[in-house]
Amino acid sequence: MVPLLAGVLFVALSGGCRYQAPTGLNSPWLPRQQVWAVAPLANESGVSSVDRLAITDSLILETASIEGVDVLPLNRTLDAMLALQIGLDGIPTVEEYQVLLQTIGADAIIVGTVIAYDPYQPLRLGASIQLIQSPSAARTAFDPRALTLSISDRMNQPPQEAPTPLIQASGIYDAENHGVLIALESYAKGRSTHDLARSGVGLYLLDMDEYSEFVFHELLSRLVVRAQIAMEAAMNRAMADASS
Repeated sequence: MVPLLAGVLFVALSGGCRYQAPTGLNSPWLPRQQVWAVAPLANESGVSSVDRLAITDSLILETASIEGVDVLPLNRTLDAMLALQIGLDGIPTVEEYQVLLQTIGADAIIVGTVIAYDPYQPLRLGASIQLIQSPSAARTAFDPRALTLSISDRMNQPPQEAPTPLIQASGIYDAENHGVLIALESYAKGRSTHDLARSGVGLYLLDMDEYSEFVFHELLSRLVVRAQIAMEAAMNRAMADASS
């Protein structure tokens, strides 16, 4: 009886509903797995009712969906920031964030701010995020000059630090904008079974928590592309220096 029910269930799921995998993001550092942290987002939207931790949780959720990236719990990052007194008396510097990364053992941290926020329909959310890498993670992964050095020369060479590029993304997403709605419909495919008559976008247009996940997915997609471009540019510079 159980195998029969299982067979019926399989037929119902495979024939009655068609599923598809959602669009995903890949880390530029694959196949190497990276550990990222996310700092609490600042609020510069002019709206005092913004729940910074709830919005940050949405960013963490989307960051955790990036293939090749593990994300530290927000509480661990907050505890380390409090212990190091980072961000208590102003806006932390890049150097302070890099100290934080070394303390918590992460490769990079996402920092940012909410720049627009309207939780009433039509929803509107804007944010600016930046990826700050630890000094060790910012080094060039492969230095072709090392191939021409003897073992003794390599031992005497100081660590080569690559200049850390500014990797950031920002945007304001208004649910009245048809371009935003098209992107939202694409994002919703494979992620929601709600309101299928509206291609699954209904829930995202009604709930700011759901909508913020979509917004951060869009911003993170820009971020990983720009990180990939920065990596390729660093590699090209290293190759050019080695051949000169």
